[in-house]
Amino acid sequence: MRSCYIIALVVALSSPRGGAEGLRAQNTNNSPYSSYGFGDLVNSTQVSQAMMAGVSAAVIDPYSVIQVNPASYASLVRPTFESGAVVRYVNYSTATASEDQSAFRMLGLTLGVPFGKGRWGMALGLMPVSDVGYSLSERVPLESGEGDVRFVYEGSGGLNRAFIGVGTSVWQRYDSLGNGHKLALGANFNYLFGGIEQTRKAYYPGGAGYYNTSAFTSLNISSPTGNVGAQYVGTLTRRTREEDDHWRFIVGAFAELASSLEADNTSLVNSFVLGGTGVEFPRDTVAFVDGASGSVRLPLAYGLGYSIFNEKWLVSLEYRRRDWNSLRVDVEGYQLPEELGASVSYALGAQFRPGGARAKTFLERTLFRAGVLYQEDYLRVQGQQLGKIGTTFGLSLPLLNSSTRSRFNLGVELGERGTMEGDRIRERYADIYIGFTITPDIREVWFRKRRIQ
Repeated sequence: MRSCYIIALVVALSSPRGGAEGLRAQNTNNSPYSSYGFGDLVNSTQVSQAMMAGVSAAVIDPYSVIQVNPASYASLVRPTFESGAVVRYVNYSTATASEDQSAFRMLGLTLGVPFGKGRWGMALGLMPVSDVGYSLSERVPLESGEGDVRFVYEGSGGLNRAFIGVGTSVWQRYDSLGNGHKLALGANFNYLFGGIEQTRKAYYPGGAGYYNTSAFTSLNISSPTGNVGAQYVGTLTRRTREEDDHWRFIVGAFAELASSLEADNTSLVNSFVLGGTGVEFPRDTVAFVDGASGSVRLPLAYGLGYSIFNEKWLVSLEYRRRDWNSLRVDVEGYQLPEELGASVSYALGAQFRPGGARAKTFLERTLFRAGVLYQEDYLRVQGQQLGKIGTTFGLSLPLLNSSTRSRFNLGVELGERGTMEGDRIRERYADIYIGFTITPDIREVWFRKRRIQ
């Protein structure tokens, strides 16, 4: 049944028989591809990283929490609060139809705090992991010729992550001019939670001799997980005078550990009749599973990155991989989608600050960011893995005066996922990111015990 359901989702949007009407069936704030797996995965949970194509493994930002690699917490300079949101405009197209949609999504809330005389950092926050939201329908003629049966597919929900972690410089050696090396390690304790609800219904014409049917499933997940990271910072060109600029490098790696998550499923299959006002009255229960417990085994995820930077520039290259083909769902009444693949992504991001470390004016303190990315999505449609390509750019504008490092982050991502070949769906999207980074005035002290009361 699951394979027929997935095929029907594609048919509902791409059938030449339906024309443009098929695409109008997608009327919620998400992609029809969110019906696969755990939905659309959220790759960038803070605007500051999203503007650089999501690079995070080998990036240090003293005023941003980079949850992907907790070793970066050791480089926090000031207490930092971050939040953001994204507005998506997307065009869905097949060979015969096209439709535009828009959506709004909140991103992560994070708080980072340095301590231990600049050698330690702590962070905590809440952020989305995946998003599910679709509503599709199609009409198929009955073989008896007595009318059409209308199929409706709906889904909602998603997964979220709460985390708390620390990072520390386990070894560092710098001379008076800043030449030297540092090794930082970090770890996060995560709590993954959320649920995915899916409903499939069939409405038959009156007098055709069929009962309307409904199949509902609700999968809930809640369990701890963990991720670790490491960063090594070294010198490429040595500084011989205080006013000299010099290039340094960062090698970074992170891993989200394979884990077994607790899960439970409630499912109900029943027949029903429609009242005169369109109200559905249950008739017979075909199958019922009430809160069956089981497990979801997530595969290992890891990434590697390399960056070079000086006072004005940062350029970072990153590789990520997670083999979702190893995902296992062992829960009564819930069937794993038939095809998931290995998710692989490549990203190149850059950052430019005109004034460098000595920036004073508004323009000199503004951060310009950009990036490009290519991703093989973990979703497979009709035996073909989805591909995604995108480009990002944006600004981090300083707020207030030079005595604070607070920023207003504004960025755009333009990209494409999927293809129209073989009656599949192509998505072309424009994401507008808006976020804030709040830090205290440099004369204020947060989270430090006063010596004199």
